[in-house]
Amino acid sequence: MKNILITTDFSHNASHAAEYIMNLFQYEACTFYILHVVKASSFISDDLMNMKPSSSLYSQLIESEKIKLEKEVKRLGNSFNNILHELVPIIDYDNFLEAINQCVEKNDVELIVMGTKGATNSLKKIIGSNTLHVIRNSKTPVLAIPSNYVFKPVHKILFTTTYQNEYDKSELKILIDLAEHYNFQLDILHMSENNALTDKSSKVKTHLAKAFANISHVFVEEKHADFLYTIQNYIKTHNIDMFTMINRNVDFFDRLFTSQKIEKVAYNIGVPFLALQSLD
Repeated sequence: MKNILITTDFSHNASHAAEYIMNLFQYEACTFYILHVVKASSFISDDLMNMKPSSSLYSQLIESEKIKLEKEVKRLGNSFNNILHELVPIIDYDNFLEAINQCVEKNDVELIVMGTKGATNSLKKIIGSNTLHVIRNSKTPVLAIPSNYVFKPVHKILFTTTYQNEYDKSELKILIDLAEHYNFQLDILHMSENNALTDKSSKVKTHLAKAFANISHVFVEEKHADFLYTIQNYIKTHNIDMFTMINRNVDFFDRLFTSQKIEKVAYNIGVPFLALQSLD
């Protein structure tokens, strides 16, 4: 039984992400926790003026949102009608990240699923501020689903690495579980400014080969001129169905968000993005 958290704000992006993950795990027993976080800023003074004096402030604030959440859960349940899936609605009136962390800890959640937006010149707009914030700060893997991505069975996953740090097997757990269980092909793309491997890099590569021993995998070396373009081009030319990497503070994300090249490239990964969390 997998415990999966799906966040929703009732947008198309959120509904699309929920439908994707329920399709992906259609043959696996799962409990899906559908979380909606109510923001205080969602309510205006008129709402407060119209509240019934007999009810608590909290219950009145969330009542309409609770009804929306129950409708969304019912819609998903009716759409898939899967006896292997249990859908649990959760509504919280809290800081967004805090609400997620509490739900993760309480329910032993192993994967967070969120929606992303479509193509734009701003990467933060693509991923979305909430999704980006969770990816950067959560200790749980996050699967981000593009709003315009049409579901298809996963066959090939791209995992990128710079061979700079060894990986703890627990950091790779959900990727290994997915690939082994569903017999996914894993392309391990190493990008560097030169093709020569140092002793340290060779050791990391050997370590990864052992971790992925039960998975069909290939190692690919790329000398890149543009980090973002290399990933994007590889995804398009090798029929990649999911892109994944470890979120390390000094690795991809810092390079990604400080790079001036981002203004020159309408960066759109185009496939679901699995952000694995580092133990560092």
